[in-house]
Amino acid sequence: MKRYIKNSLIITLVMSLFSCNELDTQPFESYDDQAVWGSKEGTEAFIVKAYNGTITNFNGYAWLESNTPNGIHSNLTNLTTFPIDTRTTNQTGSAQGLGDFFANLRECNLIIEKAQEPELKAEGHLLRGVLFFYQTLWQGRFVPITKVLTPDSKEEFRTLYTKNPEESYEYILEDLTKAANEMPETSLPGRANKYAAHAFRCRAALQAYAYTKDTKYLAIAKESGEAIVNSNRYQLVDDYGSMFLEEGKTAPEIILANYRLSKNTTVGGITEMQIVVPNVNNTEVDFVGGNRFADAKGRSFECWAQYFPTQDLIDQYLVIDQNDNTAKNWYETSQFMNNVEVGDIASLTEGSLNTVRHKVPEAADLGSNAKGQIITNYYRIKAGATEKNISDLMYKNRDARFYATVVHDQSSWLKENVETNICGNLWAGVREGQSDSWYTTASGYYWRKAVREVEPRVYVSNPTNFHYVLARLGEVYMNLAEVYLLENNVAKAVEMLNKTRVKHGKLPASTATSMSEAWVDYIRERRVEMAYEGDLYYSYLRWGKYGGDANEGAASGDVIKALNEPVHKIQITKDRTQVMIAQITRNGAWERTFSTKRYLMPIPQSILDSRAAHGIKDEQNPGW
Repeated sequence: MKRYIKNSLIITLVMSLFSCNELDTQPFESYDDQAVWGSKEGTEAFIVKAYNGTITNFNGYAWLESNTPNGIHSNLTNLTTFPIDTRTTNQTGSAQGLGDFFANLRECNLIIEKAQEPELKAEGHLLRGVLFFYQTLWQGRFVPITKVLTPDSKEEFRTLYTKNPEESYEYILEDLTKAANEMPETSLPGRANKYAAHAFRCRAALQAYAYTKDTKYLAIAKESGEAIVNSNRYQLVDDYGSMFLEEGKTAPEIILANYRLSKNTTVGGITEMQIVVPNVNNTEVDFVGGNRFADAKGRSFECWAQYFPTQDLIDQYLVIDQNDNTAKNWYETSQFMNNVEVGDIASLTEGSLNTVRHKVPEAADLGSNAKGQIITNYYRIKAGATEKNISDLMYKNRDARFYATVVHDQSSWLKENVETNICGNLWAGVREGQSDSWYTTASGYYWRKAVREVEPRVYVSNPTNFHYVLARLGEVYMNLAEVYLLENNVAKAVEMLNKTRVKHGKLPASTATSMSEAWVDYIRERRVEMAYEGDLYYSYLRWGKYGGDANEGAASGDVIKALNEPVHKIQITKDRTQVMIAQITRNGAWERTFSTKRYLMPIPQSILDSRAAHGIKDEQNPGW
């Protein structure tokens, strides 16, 4: 039987070594050196514990995805305000723990200084490099303490934040390079090895190039990417969605994952389940006339959904045209155009598509705002059409990853038949009161990726295993494609992006031949391949720094257009003959804006103020 590095193992090993209830989080914590560093077992227990607060910073998909065009976080009368410039301050980031990391850093430095085995020292370098990288992704800077401090370390305690991302990435790549060179080639699932180090090194080098324009980082990204591919230790899986579920927890594509055990994990402790699955009962379904849930093991949908994929993401999943077998946008396929016509948006009035429980369109859907026309598209089945179900015409024959990532109208989910059309059982407005975001979808879709079946049902207190995929081969191919684009090697870039497009998406290969075509196909591919994995926000920052084809023609460092636009929802009529697509306006969500100061978010001002009170005077990031 395979063994895994999991939370219960961390707790057991650490508690057997340390008699205190918690390891100190103060700068002067102390340990029994012989108990910890006198044996490889003791050192490894300490290292495994140190994954918390370093590697685990890359856990979680939902919140970060909601700050991109792929997703939204909308909760009753609130929504994540981060995507809106006017609602962010120089305190933004405090919730991510970006200022309080010194205890984690001290653990990394202890490992590097005290571990006896070179490969364990190297693992300490990995953890420190990853910790520094996490901070740099967000704010570009960190306090570079690289030794264990003592009460006599007067000057070191006054260490300033790094001056800029250029200095930050020097530290990061030094650590990750040492880890990649000296860590072992194999490890238990949940424990990093040299290829996990290469995966983070590849990822960090790409980000470093975007912020520094130093081509040495492109060489590093390529070197690490090729080291993983050429090792032949990892293979793309055929069933893409399974990697994020229990059955695929050790899939051959996964380079590193963080595993949670049902012994100490419940549905309520996993945002990607508790805050993704909706809250709807059959009484509500009966009221609108939808098809009832089986509710075989208690109420099927009794969580608190607040995170949802957007129509903008759904538009990225290509559809196979039934006439010529090419991959096209869903609204450009022959099957869609032969049976559907564009309707007149001006003909839509409040309640013209529905008046049961909630009006569709709502008053808030009509007219325009500072971002343009609120209703952007209106389609209806043609008179005499041979295909009369518009959901079938939109959702059949899609990129295979669509079905593994998104819950859509007329799909199965958690052993229930789901309808998201108007008056369907998981429609946005199925509940009384607010017509969306009341723990039902704000967009017309739900996240499926990583939502697993739980016995007896998905409910807050029910135990579940769970794992976060932190690095995998699919991303490596994406990163190599990006390197080749930056080297103006279109053919090689397209070869790399086709690895996942064909294997995971079951799509025909891209035939892009120009740089502009290749960037379009690459960005689409990354959006669907890495959807809901905490990747896209930072990818958009890179692309904005590149400019040109990577940012819809804008100059390097200009406004990122994709982060400066509203996201969209869909409403499908009860009889599935009409579709309305519109901005999500709830709680001012349409105001999404991106200004160039957001390439570096602020160091939380409270941290800077606290340091200044002790005579340590750091500069805030520009614009904050």
